[in-house]
This record gives sequence, structure tokens and C-alpha cells, in this order.
Amino acid sequence: MTRLVVFCLFLVGLAAVMNLRDYSTIEVDNSRFDYEKKKAEHEAHVKERKELEMQYAEAIKPKVVSDEVVVEFKPLVELTSPQLERGHALYKQCIVCHAKDGSGKQANKAPKIGGQMAWYLEKQLKDMKDLIRNNKNMAPIVKRLSYEDIKDLAVYTSKLPWNPKED
Repeated sequence: MTRLVVFCLFLVGLAAVMNLRDYSTIEVDNSRFDYEKKKAEHEAHVKERKELEMQYAEAIKPKVVSDEVVVEFKPLVELTSPQLERGHALYKQCIVCHAKDGSGKQANKAPKIGGQMAWYLEKQLKDMKDLIRNNKNMAPIVKRLSYEDIKDLAVYTSKLPWNPKED
């Protein structure tokens, strides 16, 4: 049995040597491989990757959202007192969520506040400032307001038109 195994291994080795001899007669030709062309392709690939990385970095970069909103608008309320004028100036930062007329925006889950009673609005804003009422969207804005600002803002907002059609 050992003789048979040794003979088979000899035949396999002989076949391998004969096949390797055929490979040694093949000429080496690099005409299919152009170094300059491959180098240019690689540089183009690297440039494309850098552009894509920059686009990706720009896409995932967090958007800077400022709490300050500067919007010029004509008041819907006749500004007959300094309190209403201050309330009008303060309400500019509220427009983003509560709309110009105080009708609120459902996309922001902001309630209608135009025409609401001043005492109620003042109480809600004070509760947010004193952290009795938690509202993560309003917190950064309300914490900067003084109690006088809250009162002025509540009076101005209460003077905005109440639109019962939207109820």
C-alpha cells in the first residue's frame, strides 16, 4: 500500500514539474498594464473620495440654530402704549413657532396664543421661567425674559386677533 501511495505522489510531482516547465517558456509582457494610466485613475479616485468625504461632512454637520430671530413685521395690534411696543419687540422671537398672528403651528406643536387672556399667558410664561412647567422648546427663550418682559409679552399677545374658524 505504501508503494502505491509513493507512486501516486511521484506522478503528481512529475505532472506539476512538467506544468511549471510550460510556464517558464511564457514571455513576460507588461503591455496590458500602463503605470501612468493606473496612476491617473488612482489620483482621480482619491480626488473623488475627498469630494465625497467633504459632502458627507457637510451633510452631517449640525445646523446652527440661533435663538434670536430677527424678523421685521408690521404689528397686527395698534401699539398705543410702551408696554405694547415692548411686547411687540419681544414677540418677534415667538413668530417662528406661534406664527405672526399667534395662531400656532401644528408642525411645531405650538398652541394658539393669539387673543388668549393676558393673565393666563403671563402665568404660563412665569411657570416656564420658574421651571414649574417644563417645555424644552420654550425654555431657552423664557429663561432670558424678565418678569416685566413676560407681562409685556402677555399683554401684547392677548391683543392679537383670535380666529375662531381654526378651532
